Amino acid sequence: MPQQEQYRQRSRALSRETLDLITELGLSANPINFAVFFAYVEKSNDDLVALIDILRSNQRDLDDLKCHELYQRFIEPARVELLREAVSNDLQRQLSELISSLSQGKDHINADALRAAANNLFGNTSGQTAKTELVTDNKSDPAQPEVTQLLLDLEEMKREAHTDGLTGIANRKAFDESLRNAAMATMEGGDCLSVLLIDIDHFKRINDTYGHQAGDQVIRTLAKALQQNVKGRDTTARYGGEEFAVILPATAPCDAMRVAENIRCTIEQLHLKSENRNEDIGRITASIGVATYQLGEPLTRVIERADKALYLAKANGRNCVMSQDDLPPQQIKHAQSA
Repeated sequence: MPQQEQYRQRSRALSRETLDLITELGLSANPINFAVFFAYVEKSNDDLVALIDILRSNQRDLDDLKCHELYQRFIEPARVELLREAVSNDLQRQLSELISSLSQGKDHINADALRAAANNLFGNTSGQTAKTELVTDNKSDPAQPEVTQLLLDLEEMKREAHTDGLTGIANRKAFDESLRNAAMATMEGGDCLSVLLIDIDHFKRINDTYGHQAGDQVIRTLAKALQQNVKGRDTTARYGGEEFAVILPATAPCDAMRVAENIRCTIEQLHLKSENRNEDIGRITASIGVATYQLGEPLTRVIERADKALYLAKANGRNCVMSQDDLPPQQIKHAQSA
């Protein structure tokens, strides 16, 4: 079946589903309501889908006024942005043609000055500016505040879903997403991507001796120490339990080893007292495994190599850094073929 016909069939199916849903909700089938719920059934805007799902699950009424606000928040900005880009592109084309004509002729008008003016006119215009203006305009609308509050709640829920509750840094879910994004950027740009896995040494002993509150204190302190040693696009996450992970985009293996050693030294200098018992916990150390992503490989493989390097560091007496290059050849081969 030709692609165009497939597109038409999908559009008709989505339109029928949209009209059925509008009827089910008791709304009028006007263009604004249709645009909102077409985007909802098409799932083209995650925030719009999540917000409508929340309203429906809480059995809140969806009337024309609320749909109009949803339209202003989610549909209209996209339409305005498309229109702005279309008009801008058309004006840019016309102005370019004029500049070309002037450059070829002997007109006294300075074509270079006109070209610079065109760049200033179009080059400094961004979609973000347009969106900011639309958001500002929306704030002045006398619409119901419920959608605004739900949007804020939704953003907070998304933030909490990606944050470790104990340390305030990224959690495992956020780590997985960040690693996928970093790998895609690496595939596109060709830069190196390195991963660190970090495990607190003798953590069970700390818990058994000083209690779980002291263990939590050690985990929070280590998270702060990690954040002090990363920067820019680097991501620090609590990987699970007493284990942490760091994503280092655009970082070669030798540089990743240097970062890991800096982290190890920072942790080694920690000397804690338990907050609840005021007992001397003593020196904290950690073992670290380092691995570098190979273009195109499943992400589980780079994690497996980092994990094997971490366990090698444990086996070599703890409080040290090991990389995938330190692994026995058979382990590297297994990690690459798994």
